[in-house]
Amino acid sequence: MRVLLWNCNNGINKQSQISYFQSFKPDLAVVPELKEANVKSLAPSSYVWLTNNHSNSKPKGLGILAFNGIAVTQLPTDKDMEIFIPINVRGNNFSFKLLAVWNFYWACKQGRFKDVKGDGALEYAALKHYLPILNSPSLIVGDWNLGPTFAQQAFLKICDMVREFGYRSLYHQFYELSEKETRHSTFKTTRDTYHHLDQVFGCPFFQKRLGTFKIHDFDEVILSDHTPILMEFDV
Repeated sequence: MRVLLWNCNNGINKQSQISYFQSFKPDLAVVPELKEANVKSLAPSSYVWLTNNHSNSKPKGLGILAFNGIAVTQLPTDKDMEIFIPINVRGNNFSFKLLAVWNFYWACKQGRFKDVKGDGALEYAALKHYLPILNSPSLIVGDWNLGPTFAQQAFLKICDMVREFGYRSLYHQFYELSEKETRHSTFKTTRDTYHHLDQVFGCPFFQKRLGTFKIHDFDEVILSDHTPILMEFDV
């Protein structure tokens, strides 16, 4: 199973970007900043899309797109938890849970978590809420806007929280690094500084079945400030 994580930066609406996305041949894709109008051109067999920007007529959101006959369905969701979306993924001979994430890090835009920082912030509350109900096998995949090179203490706290439920960062497992380290960047700022902000956490089922974890080079990226992450699992 090929799983793609890619923040597409304001939607996928040009043929060059559509072709780039399709070149990865994903079975499942988690796509922050996707616009719902973009979904049809990507031709998924099933999808879930959610936004928190309800005042915009064409808002960006988070898309979870399945291909090759795989079905995705949204599980009961706390609407105040912004774009943390619990999903059931089902194929012909497998099923698992997915928590898809597009995290605004220090402050969310609506609901009871608006402007909340510190230990009560959305990213921690969402994990406390969803981790106990993400029965194995399961993945947590998304743009967290934090990582080893940015808001490191927050990232390490998240690593500690998911570790209590058996998860670990699959990037750090694959490259045999401590969670304070990285060899790759996934985001480039307008000032040409780089950070590792896109994260994938897997339970033991996926830890044992991870075959490939590839972060693509920024020189190859089309119309985005994030680079795609492609993972292959033997499921």
